[in-house]
Amino acid sequence: MNLQSVVEGVKGRVENLSANSQKVAEISIDSLKQAGDIVVESFQTLVTDNTTAAKDLYSAALTGFEKAKSDGLKAVAADPISYLPTTELLVSPFNNTFTVFSKTGDELYQVVKTSFSTIQAQLTGKPVIVAKTVKTVKTAAKKATATVKKTATKAAK
Repeated sequence: MNLQSVVEGVKGRVENLSANSQKVAEISIDSLKQAGDIVVESFQTLVTDNTTAAKDLYSAALTGFEKAKSDGLKAVAADPISYLPTTELLVSPFNNTFTVFSKTGDELYQVVKTSFSTIQAQLTGKPVIVAKTVKTVKTAAKKATATVKKTATKAAK
């Protein structure tokens, strides 16, 4: 009987471990899918925004060149800055990219944190503490927003 009880105990633990492992794998795969979707969406946003910005910058540069060509060398020498594209056309894509990166980082952090909490709850058998996770994410988002504003202000100067 002693050997049989040991075998039954090990069998029960292995079944429990197997079930937990499957649930952890499912949670991990779902988290990776969510993270992949976030990254793909952000990348598409960056490509679209920066392509539009590049077209606008090219158009403004071409307009400035055509204007300089028609006004002549003396006019260009007198006020060369008026023929250049505005600084907003150069700074705006940088600010948009930084904002998208910050937003993406916050979303990825939230996905990882939530999945980690869920996995930890699955393994320990304790419920997920959502309030603590939400507070942590909000704090990180506020810090990222402050950093973006500081960088945008510096870039605008």
